[in-house]
Parts: sequence; C-alpha cells; structure tokens
Amino acid sequence: MAERVPEFALLIGVFLGLSATVSAAVLTGTLFRPLLFGVVACYPFAAFGIVRSDDPSAALPPRYVLGVGVALGVVTLAAALLERPSVGLVPALLAATLVALPPAAYATHFGADVNPLSPAQTLVAAAAVGAVFLAFAPLVGSLSAVLGLVVGLSGALYANARGFRPTHRQQRLGIVAGAVLGIAVAWFGLAMRLPLGPTTTAAAALVLAPSLFVALTRARDK
Repeated sequence: MAERVPEFALLIGVFLGLSATVSAAVLTGTLFRPLLFGVVACYPFAAFGIVRSDDPSAALPPRYVLGVGVALGVVTLAAALLERPSVGLVPALLAATLVALPPAAYATHFGADVNPLSPAQTLVAAAAVGAVFLAFAPLVGSLSAVLGLVVGLSGALYANARGFRPTHRQQRLGIVAGAVLGIAVAWFGLAMRLPLGPTTTAAAALVLAPSLFVALTRARDK
C-alpha cells in the first residue's frame, strides 16, 4: 500500500483541483478565481506525489506536464483579462506566471528539453524581461516589480538547473551589484518624486534577486 502513496497523492490532487474548479465555476459563473482555487488545491498533492515517487516522469511525462502548465497559464491570463479587466495586465500576467511555473519547474528538472536557447541566453532573456517590468513599476504599480523579480529569478534558476554555475566570486559580485542598483533606484525615485511604494518594491527586488538565487542554488552547487 505504501508503494502506491505517490500515485494516490497525484490522483487526489487532480481530483480535488478539478472538483474545486468545476464546482466553483458552476456556482459563480466565472473561471479566474475557481481556477486559482483549483490550482492551490491540486499542486501540493501533486508535489508530494512527485517528491515521494522514485520516477515520476514515467507517470507524468515532462513535456505533457509543461504543456498543461502553459495551457493553465494561458487560460488564467485570458480569464483574468476577460472577467476582471479592471485588474490590469500586470496582475493577470503575474497570476498566469505563478500558475505555470510549477509545471515548468517540473519539466526543467526532468529534462523536457524544449527550450531552444542555451542556459546563458535564457538567463539574459529573462533578466531583460524582468528589468522591463522593474522599470515600469513606478508607472503601473508594485506588482510589476514583483513580476520582474519572479521572471528574472526563474530564468536564473532555470539556467542553473541546466548547467549555469557562477563562481563564488561572481555570486558575491552579483549580490553587491544588486544592492548598489537597488540603492540607486531608491535614490533616483526619491529625487524624481516617483511613487514611493512601487519604487521601493523595485529597489527591493533588485537587492533580493541575487541573494535569493545564491540561497536557492547553494545546496545544489555543493
């Protein structure tokens, strides 16, 4: 019986997620919040089953999981924009990204190999996209800075999982550079009288990103 625990956990997670989403969607006539509720119900059980399984890729092919994650992200984005247009594009993108990231992380860990870019190219692209969201944070709100942090950090973690290994000196330089940039952004925001909340969030994201990367990858690099 114990050998079937991972499979049962996955089945329970999928059943709870689908049940929660369908039931809430029928009762409310909307999809965005029910979908998020279903994801919250499903992912912990799926994660437990994956961690406890000796070879989860046999039951959950990485490419299929990635496809499901991308589809969920697209549906989440569309539902947010259609049902709650007042929320705005950035919060909708953040919700869709958070929904799609766990399946993407699973696919990366088990070698889906669908990204045509090299780890370094992926890191540069993710950092560039994250920087754009950080730059627009004073105009569109703090969630833009949060989304920039999530995108940039996700790209760095993907690159690390695919073989990108900065030296300890490079890691220290990255932490120092993030701190300097964060302080510079904060001072610039004060000098230009930009909105305090979004500017502070953008500065904090710049400071946190390199430190979080080092903290999350240190155990793997040892």
